[in-house]
Amino acid sequence: MSTGRILLYRGKNIMGKLSLSKCQPIEIDADNPFKNDVLGREENITVLTQFITSFEQSIVLCIDGGWGQGKTTFIKMWQQYLKKRNITTIYFNAWESDYTEDALIALIGEISLSIEKLKVQDKTKAEKIIAPIYKYAAKFAKAVAPSAANLSIKAISGGLTNADELSKTLSALGESLVKEQIKKYEESRKTLSKFKEELSKLAKCYTGGDKQKPLVIFIDELDRCRPDFAIEVLEKAKHLFNVDNIIFVLATDKTQLGHSIRAVYGQGLDVNGYLRRFIDFDYQLPLSNRKYITHLINKFSLGKYFQTKDTNVPASEFLVDIVHKYTLSLREQEALCNIFNVVIRTKINIRLKNWTLIIFIFLIILKLKFPDIYKNLGNKNFSDFLDETIKNIDSHCASDDKNSNYYLELLEFLLLRTSPYIYDLYSSEDEIEQNVRKFNFDENKIERLSDIEIEYEYEKPSINLQMVLNIKKAIEISNSFKFN
Repeated sequence: MSTGRILLYRGKNIMGKLSLSKCQPIEIDADNPFKNDVLGREENITVLTQFITSFEQSIVLCIDGGWGQGKTTFIKMWQQYLKKRNITTIYFNAWESDYTEDALIALIGEISLSIEKLKVQDKTKAEKIIAPIYKYAAKFAKAVAPSAANLSIKAISGGLTNADELSKTLSALGESLVKEQIKKYEESRKTLSKFKEELSKLAKCYTGGDKQKPLVIFIDELDRCRPDFAIEVLEKAKHLFNVDNIIFVLATDKTQLGHSIRAVYGQGLDVNGYLRRFIDFDYQLPLSNRKYITHLINKFSLGKYFQTKDTNVPASEFLVDIVHKYTLSLREQEALCNIFNVVIRTKINIRLKNWTLIIFIFLIILKLKFPDIYKNLGNKNFSDFLDETIKNIDSHCASDDKNSNYYLELLEFLLLRTSPYIYDLYSSEDEIEQNVRKFNFDENKIERLSDIEIEYEYEKPSINLQMVLNIKKAIEISNSFKFN
């Protein structure tokens, strides 16, 4: 289905003006990196730039953010901002390089590619320096075990029958191996020193000797790499590139990275303690708050769509509030809008107005954030689904405050009235007491739910089980769509 195509149903234009497409990465303008910044990242990036340019020595900074929170867009925006300030940057996508055997070679390869972008004079210098860097890096490659070590005890003992001779031979072999290892260690120390010396020269080519303008190397998608490669990148960045005026910025989900590290070193590992060996500073990427979903509502013309519906509840406000309460990532917010768009463009047996529209939005969020609960709708006794869902909604209530939790409690009210075993939640004190026991509602909660019924006295919020199942069926249609 192409963007902007007008669909006709029974000869009528069905929301042909609504946009239906996969949300593309935000375009970062070369002259104004923040031109399309809808999340207010400029302030964060300005502060971080001031921070990294205050160091003359090497540091590793981690931009920590969950899946789909916009880490890649953030560092690409930051990278362009630094370029505008004549600060050289290199972007290294670790995930695209984890097919290689050696992370060091991949890193140096990316640096080598970036030399082409330097000014002619600096480029000539850099090309001369990169050659010995490759040579020293090759010496860091994993060495094969010494041939003597490949001799098994069985092979040695096969030609030696005397126990004393065997003991003397093994002792001599051990002494030889130790000497060889010491020699290799001494050589590696010298190689490391020369490697860093050449690397320091290379950094000066990039920075022009200006200590206030470091070489900034961005490493992205580290949490998506195979565990051993992710660990190797961290080790190489910290130990081999620990040279003045080189700044590493990692964009990663530290929680997911922790899972990768534990996969190698065991579940009992203190991941935070381990990562402190490699990361000097953490920066938590701020959540999008309500800005991005508001942007998407405008982008997809959802506000105009809501206005065409006869709703007692402002659907845009409800959508913004519940996205915020359920902390949807940027990608999840995009997925929500795309699913919404697919359903309203498809021939479905539901009327999205009033309370069905509210339940529709909520079920999409449940599908994205809590798929196990969502799947239980229609697959098990409704009372079990209701129990799980009410407890889930209640856990997202911010505090015991009527205003901040209004929309979530409206949802609870609607779902409780959907229950096949409670015809009218507030028809008797016994039924109220039943729900107090079942869901641990306190008196204030019961009073607020009662107020909702009074507020909508002339059009009581109501929705039956079949409506809810029809909404889920409509949502499932979106599973067959691919967004271009």
